[in-house]
Amino acid sequence: MLDRIPVHASADVTTSQSQSGWEYRRGSLGGPWEAWRKANDDANVWTQVSVPHCFNAFDSVDPDVPYYQGPGWYRTKLSIANPFPGGRTLLHFEGAGQKTEVFIHTEKIASHVGGYDEFIVDITEHAKKFPKTDKDPGLVPVAVMCDNSRDLEMIPSNLSDFNLYGGLYRSVTLLYVPVVSIERVHVDTELQPDGKAKVAMRGRLYNPTQLSDDVEVSIQVLDPNERVIHESRRKLKPSPEPQSLATFSIDKPALWSPQKPSLYRCIVATQGFQQIATERFGLRYFEFIKNGPFKLNGERLLIRGTQRHEDHAGVAAAMTGEMMRKEMRLIKDLGANFIRLGHHQQSRTILELCDELGLLVWEEIP
Repeated sequence: MLDRIPVHASADVTTSQSQSGWEYRRGSLGGPWEAWRKANDDANVWTQVSVPHCFNAFDSVDPDVPYYQGPGWYRTKLSIANPFPGGRTLLHFEGAGQKTEVFIHTEKIASHVGGYDEFIVDITEHAKKFPKTDKDPGLVPVAVMCDNSRDLEMIPSNLSDFNLYGGLYRSVTLLYVPVVSIERVHVDTELQPDGKAKVAMRGRLYNPTQLSDDVEVSIQVLDPNERVIHESRRKLKPSPEPQSLATFSIDKPALWSPQKPSLYRCIVATQGFQQIATERFGLRYFEFIKNGPFKLNGERLLIRGTQRHEDHAGVAAAMTGEMMRKEMRLIKDLGANFIRLGHHQQSRTILELCDELGLLVWEEIP
């Protein structure tokens, strides 16, 4: 008998959202040490902000001046309380425009090029340099430099017809994971000629300390009505390479469509439920008939849709989750069943809402 995974688990790892407590400074610094020096001069003025934050919130729509393109600095101090023995402490950036450098105090620990894809920075070892004591709360000083300066070698370049925003314009999340953790769960699906669906689940582990013991995981898959349709358990090698989690068939699959966006959910838990990772997926098949209609699940579908740019009045690209939900509901209420995301990867929130609401997606890389 398998240990039952908590069906309504909502978090894939222990997390805390890092939103308030940030400060922002526009322009360059002489070096990261300037982010922490005590000074009252006008050259080192910081403004309190909440993340997500875009430093083009207003000038991007000002008809009289070009929007600012250059460096902008952020700083905060984090209280670290990782509950896992030997666990890893990570910073997950959902998006930062357009080039990013991450510092712990004055030490550069990571850099990233690309304003629209997610990236993770492991701060475990660097955070240990700021231990908590009776006299010191052990806050970890984090500084982030975002730069959207003009660069024709970047993709997209400044020859594009939309603004290349700067800043921590998507969420930054502090993540706690076990010493060996589930880094990614991927689901491949295929509908068979007999009407059944074949599902293949793969997983990838994060093991920076290169421990050699196998990791036992439990897998459950729930149908759109929250009924368990698959349960299994297996041991994974502590390798960073993708490994098979489970392969199974669904006899009478509930197909995803704009009219009925049925979603399945797989839950992968490490031994003792230290970590629970979830991933949703839908089952559908489509066909582009030459010189004919588009078909979804064997039926003709007239595509009706719109385009979405990732910005909003007063915040530019730093849209809140509620803003995104409101916008996507409006698009669905208009009668759309399709959306083009211009012109790059957008927030995972948007893609999740497309899955939930029943919207076909054209997503550019760019």
